[in-house]
Amino acid sequence: MFRKLVNYILGTCEVTVSVNDRSEVFDYLYRDTIPFYEEKLIGDLSVFSIHKRNVKLLQHFAEESGIEISFSEVRGLPVALSFMKKRPILPIGFVLCTVWIFLSHNIVWDIQIEGNTKTPDSEILEKLDELGFSIGTYYPSINFNQLHADYSAMQHDIAWLSIYMNGVVAEVQVRELWKDEREKHEEGTYANVIASCDGIVREVNVFEGQAAVRAGDFVREGQVLISGVVEKKDGGIRYEYAAGEVICEVAVPIRVEIPCEREEKVYTGRETIKKSVKIFKKTINFFVNGGIEYTTCDKIDMMEQVCPFGIGTLPIWLNTSVYREFEMQTVSVSPDMAADEAMANLSERIKEESFASELVSKSVDTAFEDGVFSVDCVLSMNRDIGKTAEFTADDTDTAMQN
Repeated sequence: MFRKLVNYILGTCEVTVSVNDRSEVFDYLYRDTIPFYEEKLIGDLSVFSIHKRNVKLLQHFAEESGIEISFSEVRGLPVALSFMKKRPILPIGFVLCTVWIFLSHNIVWDIQIEGNTKTPDSEILEKLDELGFSIGTYYPSINFNQLHADYSAMQHDIAWLSIYMNGVVAEVQVRELWKDEREKHEEGTYANVIASCDGIVREVNVFEGQAAVRAGDFVREGQVLISGVVEKKDGGIRYEYAAGEVICEVAVPIRVEIPCEREEKVYTGRETIKKSVKIFKKTINFFVNGGIEYTTCDKIDMMEQVCPFGIGTLPIWLNTSVYREFEMQTVSVSPDMAADEAMANLSERIKEESFASELVSKSVDTAFEDGVFSVDCVLSMNRDIGKTAEFTADDTDTAMQN
């Protein structure tokens, strides 16, 4: 380990000579006390490493002796220092970043949220940001008691919220309220349940109101299925906010068309990558500002928070934006491929339509005309077709008012 560290500090170069010349080269190295390391034989070649400072001596020996010796690029600390010397902004930036991190012990580096099950982290972070608390905030200036009260006042789903600073990490503890899921209606507002489409009634389940249809009835779109006007035994009426399920058998048409020739996105293989780093709230670009020369391209953004050795996160995010150029080109597929694509598309459409419904039967017709493969499908499904239609009334009304 110590030798590897010394080699890295001094810089090393890999040397390759023929096995036939190996003895003569090593005699020279021993004679001039030039150290070499990690020799290995690869076929009829001998490969070993020497320090950067001895490269010129061995090159001079090769010229005088006429022995063919090849040298690799120098590796190690001298190369890194030379690279940074040509680009002074890198070490300067590293030093400034280190100083900034050292001086930012009173700034929020990370926010961790616990106790929330219904409210997502992103929503809590957004609300805290509106109140002036986020990553990069100078937290000694924050009145946490006031922050807790302000958050509770603007967010009614939270019973209470507390923030504890654990070093530079803000630990947010949340206690949520359970929402009252009961639907509330304005006084004087009532409703009917009406049909959203045509169908044949299979089942009626009334939660509130009075059924206006029964199993076996054929109903039209807009027809009242559950009435909010309920007849009382004394002949009078009362108004309710009708609710319930009316399961009907309905016909759902689906048409899929797949042309054999169509415009598709084809990637050219050209792409541009732009990188930036975000430290607290400041973003630094690693590229020259300017537009993308591509006329049409996809953009893929990837952001990763720095987490050294997996121990903890730093308030530093690395962002990579990839721009991939594409062109719209006309492509052709065979009728068989178009048919396969159409049937796959139809299968997905049937899955979508079957959500919260029961598939009873289906009929499928296919056709191929003018270079287009088409599929016409009719699904017979049992589903709840009721939808709420509100109306207003008061106690003096004797009939429903739309």
